[in-house]
Amino acid sequence: MEHTEPIPFPRPLEPSDAELDDALAEVDAAIALVCRGAAVRVRLIGFAVAEAVAGLAAANAQLAGVGFQIDRPAVGAALAIIVGPIA
Repeated sequence: MEHTEPIPFPRPLEPSDAELDDALAEVDAAIALVCRGAAVRVRLIGFAVAEAVAGLAAANAQLAGVGFQIDRPAVGAALAIIVGPIA
């Protein structure tokens, strides 16, 4: 009888460092827009790795003196990150 290898159960792939860096750069750009007065509030949507960068993004927003919020509108929906004035 031939030996066969089990097929691993599909797992979500870990985001690459480049994906994390890009997502954090997007949030940092939103923070800069709010800090400079170019925008009152910025809503970033469609981030596949939003939760993975949320902690560091929130810390960056706090250091800049702007508000940071994560919005999950529905189960299975994409997260939105909102950067704006501190409520």
